[in-house]
Amino acid sequence: MNSSTLTSAAPDNTDRAKQLVELGLALDPEARSETLARLIAASLHTGDGTALERFAATGLLNHQAALTELNDLRLPFEREGWVDALGRHILLSTGQPS
Repeated sequence: MNSSTLTSAAPDNTDRAKQLVELGLALDPEARSETLARLIAASLHTGDGTALERFAATGLLNHQAALTELNDLRLPFEREGWVDALGRHILLSTGQPS
C-alpha cells in the first residue's frame, strides 16, 4: 500500500460518543447492531461523501468501499476495537452492497 493512500483520522472525541460506543461494545462486542455500527462509522469517518459517512447518515452500506476506507484509517491504539467491530459488522452484514 502506498503511503499516499493512507488517511489520518481523528475520531470523534466527544465524551458522549465515546461513552456510547464503549458501552455498546461492552454489550455487543461483535457490533451486530446496525445502530452501534453506524455510531462507530459516524465517529470514524473522514469526511463528507465517504462510504462510512454515508453508512452513518443513511444506513446505506457499500461494503467494499467501507472496508477500504477502514483499512486506510490510522487511529490511536484505543480505537482499534472500534475498527475491528465495525469491520466485523460490515463483513457479516447480510445486505447487498450498494
